[in-house]
Amino acid sequence: MLIDPRLLDDKVGELPFEFDSYEDEVAFKEQLRIWTEEYGHIFLKEVNDVMFFFRALSKKELEIAKEVYRDEYEQTEYICKACVIEPIIDDYSLEIFAGVPEVLCTAILKESGFADATTVKKMIARWEKHMEDVENQLPLVIKEAFRDIPLDEIEAWPMSKMTEYYVKAKWLLENIRGLNLVSQEEAAQQQG
Repeated sequence: MLIDPRLLDDKVGELPFEFDSYEDEVAFKEQLRIWTEEYGHIFLKEVNDVMFFFRALSKKELEIAKEVYRDEYEQTEYICKACVIEPIIDDYSLEIFAGVPEVLCTAILKESGFADATTVKKMIARWEKHMEDVENQLPLVIKEAFRDIPLDEIEAWPMSKMTEYYVKAKWLLENIRGLNLVSQEEAAQQQG
């Protein structure tokens, strides 16, 4: 289950646990914000009444698991250790019930897009939808014009700075590099 901190206020009732107090809820949201900033998307999987919070596995980490750990159980343990954020378990063979690492590893692989092609297609569709919004396109145009500025830095700018740099980037790309930037509406008008 993906936990999106931006939607958490609307989804608190959907979480498989309740908070004992308002302070606990605030502390949970703060911890989730910190994890999201550090790891990206955060997922939740309940196994044997234990809530496991994990991040996605990278392709490089999957390659390491396959190359370094020949035994399937060692691969599973490596993947769990690499991705499970909470609770921290040092030895999955001693500190946890049998079968839990396998269930966790399956969830991690699925949410990371390595279990089936359907998950990857859904991820691509979600990002294509995301990119339809002009405010998500602005950082990429800026990045193309000002390649030395990291994309994550651009995405952290307030909208006033982003629109300023977008206009500068658009001018640079159109007048210096000779590109023609056309919005989807303008493209539709030109075709129709």
